Amino acid sequence: MIKPKILYNNVLRGITPTFSGTTVSGKGPENATDWQDFSFFTANSGTLDCTVGADTDIDAIAIYVATTAGTNSIELQYESAPATFTSLKTFSTPSGTLDIEEFAGVTVSSGRIIRIIITAATTMNIRQIVVGEVMEAEIGQFASMTYPTLLGGIKASNAISQNGSILSRSIKRIERTGNLELDYLTASWVRSTWEPFAAHAARYPFIYQPDPTNRPTEVALAVASGGIEAPKNMGKGDRMSIQMKLNMLVADSLAI
Repeated sequence: MIKPKILYNNVLRGITPTFSGTTVSGKGPENATDWQDFSFFTANSGTLDCTVGADTDIDAIAIYVATTAGTNSIELQYESAPATFTSLKTFSTPSGTLDIEEFAGVTVSSGRIIRIIITAATTMNIRQIVVGEVMEAEIGQFASMTYPTLLGGIKASNAISQNGSILSRSIKRIERTGNLELDYLTASWVRSTWEPFAAHAARYPFIYQPDPTNRPTEVALAVASGGIEAPKNMGKGDRMSIQMKLNMLVADSLAI
């Protein structure tokens, strides 16, 4: 059974960060948590600190980074004791990367810091950094499974002359499309887990990993398209089903 995972509740959003490195006008650290795929946080080496205002549980981090030359890294730490930082996860040489990594869950106490250490050879263009708790589907997906990187993301259009010669060619990157479909869900899971996520997905993108076990590198920045259908009752046993159409960006040379 394939249980997709989703990371959507970014605990860094809404926190005013401090960055020890040099920032570029219009490309500051706030762009790393704005859920926009077209904006960048342009960073050189430095520490990005976010002080949480309440006890905060985290067990995963996702990064979406543009293609970057040189030796770079992104490390997640948290303040486990006053002025003491513990490493949770490190991405080595991220370049053209859209990745999600889990770790043993921790609670960041109120008033303490979630720290992102950025090491860049020159500068690094970061689209998104997402830190939070992973949402795992209660029941797995079956025939409707969608692998984002296996779907065509290129559209080529040719201008043909009357004698059949190709006059010009237009090559465009298009978003992947797919479905998130889950059946035989309990009503309690739909109410407590799915509905808060659906409220987020109605406004913002999210990190989507359709098959963490068999294809862990299949990760997408997904957005609900065409509306979100209300959960449906499947009949006997009070089980429910949900469906959401998706548009997805993946880490390839054209999407990055």
